[in-house]
Amino acid sequence: MNRLKHKRILSECIAFLDSNGIEVNGDIEKLIGYFFETEKHMSIEDMKRYAKENGSRISESVIKNAFNLLVEYGFASEKTFSDNVQRYEHLHPGEHHDHFYCIRCGRIIEFCSPIIEQAQAQEALNRGFYIFSHKMQIYGLCDRCIKKPKTFSISLSMIESGGKFRVVAIDSAENSMFSGRIMDMGIIAGATGEVIANHGGRLVLLVNGIRVALGKGMANRIRVVLI
Repeated sequence: MNRLKHKRILSECIAFLDSNGIEVNGDIEKLIGYFFETEKHMSIEDMKRYAKENGSRISESVIKNAFNLLVEYGFASEKTFSDNVQRYEHLHPGEHHDHFYCIRCGRIIEFCSPIIEQAQAQEALNRGFYIFSHKMQIYGLCDRCIKKPKTFSISLSMIESGGKFRVVAIDSAENSMFSGRIMDMGIIAGATGEVIANHGGRLVLLVNGIRVALGKGMANRIRVVLI
């Protein structure tokens, strides 16, 4: 975002909130200014870090309330990817973009494809459907992570639905019961599988042709590589 556009939107935001009886000044105004100045998708932790680095003692609850207001009044939107971290990005009326999300490094890449947009609009027209809004999040590996060694492992819990993997290590933490349960599922070093569903607190896998389910806590302790 260029500097002039940033200043205009910040002024518009402060004035609009003020006209609705919400006073914004001091540390919160600085924080909102920083948000509009950056092109990153910002989490509450990012905001807390910025506040601390700039000598502010603003609380997490105040930060959350401020960004909930930005969402409520149409200056920001919430985004959640496979790491389940809630992030905020600028909301510009009349503009739209989608996202690539790298499951290894967490990199978020914005893109807008006129071809995809036109195809969606045409498909909706063909079916007599009126589109108000839509979002697309595509999961995979960014160009940086593709170049990393194939031995670079990640937690099984990070693999999105449709991802194929090979198990390389299991952190049993000297818990024989955990090791036994995992082995009974066929999840051992060298086993290959596919994530059928990764929603909420549970993963459903296809391992050696058998469907199994396990919680996110267990999946966090299984290291895999993508295949």
